[in-house]
This record gives sequence, structure tokens and C-alpha cells, in this order.
Amino acid sequence: MVVPILLYGADVWGVYNIKEVDKLHLRFCKYILGVKKQTPNAAVYGELGRFPLSTLCKERAIKFWYKIVTNTQSPFYEAYVDQCNYVISTC
Repeated sequence: MVVPILLYGADVWGVYNIKEVDKLHLRFCKYILGVKKQTPNAAVYGELGRFPLSTLCKERAIKFWYKIVTNTQSPFYEAYVDQCNYVISTC
């Protein structure tokens, strides 16, 4: 399906620009089913056994954040700690 293409980089941008991804995904799902635009979205997701892609985007973003804050050997962790210390020192 189109999920790998639509969610490319969602680990980083997964909490932003989600509406457009959901619209495109739903439009594709309705096209696959051959139903009208007025068909309820919940019925389309239920028929295909799918969820809105925004759910997957948020999940990936949370997993990526968790990976950063728990891997103390990562350079991303160091950048995260530096950023946290900067915010605390400016308050």
C-alpha cells in the first residue's frame, strides 16, 4: 500500500502536517473500495481494517523520542540533554 511512502520520515515530523496525510490516505482507501466521498470515514477504515495514518505517525514519533532519551550513548541523547539544560538555564 502507500503507507511506507506517506510515512517516510514520520519519526521526525510525526506530530506535524498530519491532516494532509490522513486526507490522502482516506481518499485512496475510498478509491480502492469504490465508494463515494460521502461514505463515512469510520465505515471505510472498518471495512479495510485500518486506522488513520495520524495514529501511526504519532506512534512512530513517540517511539523515536523514547529511543533518544533512553540511549545514553547516542549523540542525539547528548543534544537532547544540552537542549534541556539550555531551556532550564534561560527560565
